Amino acid sequence: MWPRSLDQRDEEHFSSVFGRVVCVEVGVHEVAERMGISDRRVRALLAAGQLAGRQVAGRWLVEEADLPRSQAIDRPRSPRMAWALLGLLSGDEPDDVAPSERVRLRQKRQQLLDDADAPRLLRSWLRRRAERRQLSIAARDLDELRSDARVLLSGISDPRSELSAAGEVELYVARSELEALVRDYLLSALGRPNVIVHVTDRTLPVVAPVGLVVADLADLDRPREDKRAVELLHASVDSS
Repeated sequence: MWPRSLDQRDEEHFSSVFGRVVCVEVGVHEVAERMGISDRRVRALLAAGQLAGRQVAGRWLVEEADLPRSQAIDRPRSPRMAWALLGLLSGDEPDDVAPSERVRLRQKRQQLLDDADAPRLLRSWLRRRAERRQLSIAARDLDELRSDARVLLSGISDPRSELSAAGEVELYVARSELEALVRDYLLSALGRPNVIVHVTDRTLPVVAPVGLVVADLADLDRPREDKRAVELLHASVDSS
């Protein structure tokens, strides 16, 4: 039996069926309710590629598997403070913060070490460190993208994650390079996302700081990545 018409306003769960269930998709309104944001904001995220989805008959659909499992539990820190905390988690003392801010950052680091749900705190505090987009690329171009000098591999694409992600790439790119990168690899917000792009105005290092890898793994909001994020977090702090 085929699903109900997508024109119906309640936008119920939609199952893609070709002899078997392939995926379960939900409409904009349900996504908004689960994420605690407006329908308009969901559409903006989808149009910008910051939330994975596809359009059918003019309506956006999002796979349930791509929805965040948890909502934010604290307000996000400013980009400056987010990067300062990332540096501290990587074993570097931030040099662009006031003494009182440095004390608070150390308290945040300790809170992460003590909290049973540190990945959720990371997702809450550090989500303004960069603009996050989910895009798609031809699978044959993934290796070339990984080796592009303009990108910084992180998260699941960093070897320290110890995760197998042959069919995905996670990277940072300077905002000034984004347009050319999109053009050169025909990156698109349509199709099944296989590239996570973090866009930043900061100068990118040659190798991702371990704190950045931890934050990116936590962002994925998946059990395997959460577990590895916690392991890397404790290992980094213990060695600093």
